Amino acid sequence: MIVTEMFTILAEEGLIDADLSSNLADMASFGNLLVHRYGEVDNERVLEIIKSDLGDIREFERSIERFLMGG
Repeated sequence: MIVTEMFTILAEEGLIDADLSSNLADMASFGNLLVHRYGEVDNERVLEIIKSDLGDIREFERSIERFLMGG
């Protein structure tokens, strides 16, 4: 399974919403770029993502926690 598909499945199962699924899939794709094509990475873009997109990670954590707690 491709990592980005995992987020689609989580959304289909109702664990996370569709917007969060899309955002997390984009992050996973960007992570692949960092790992495999590091020389082509725009450091300013990386900093922007770190500053602005961590809320998606926190929302993912809350969603999974709700699921694990039965709610």
